[in-house]
Amino acid sequence: MLTRFKILNAICIIIICCILSGAFYFQFYLKENPCPLCLLQRCSMFGVLTGLTFNIFFSFKPSHFAIIIISALTGLIFATRQVLLHICPKPGEPLGYGSPIFGMYLYSWSVIIFLCCIFGAALFLLFISKIKTSDSKIFKIEKIAIAFTITLLLLNIIATFFECRIGPCCENGPCL
Repeated sequence: MLTRFKILNAICIIIICCILSGAFYFQFYLKENPCPLCLLQRCSMFGVLTGLTFNIFFSFKPSHFAIIIISALTGLIFATRQVLLHICPKPGEPLGYGSPIFGMYLYSWSVIIFLCCIFGAALFLLFISKIKTSDSKIFKIEKIAIAFTITLLLLNIIATFFECRIGPCCENGPCL
């Protein structure tokens, strides 16, 4: 039972890392720099990744799922704020920020992703009392998930530094 939960936890990490990698695709390939709200949503996703990573190193605990839920709620607030900013734009302004994926913008997808994180953490919490946490072996998929997370975290720190320098980020990319 623990093995299944550990693998599922690692898969959740990899899914969120793939989502963050997709954001890099938009940033570097499509040249769509993230706005400050986008960066805050990324930080919230790293908060979710932190809780999931703690499950690998320190076993499954309710406090780790609390980190996931709090981070996802914070990200949900940022994403909802951004959706509300673009839901009824001023005349002459574009309908959204960035390129849509399957008809929705990244911040709209973030709302769905953060809701899924909250729901998933709640489901894990339902079954956590049934998990015997004596096995501390780290599986290969967990090592891959951790390496993916650390790599993305470092890349995000470097990319944000070059976008914002030291100081606040501008609305739509670097200040001139």
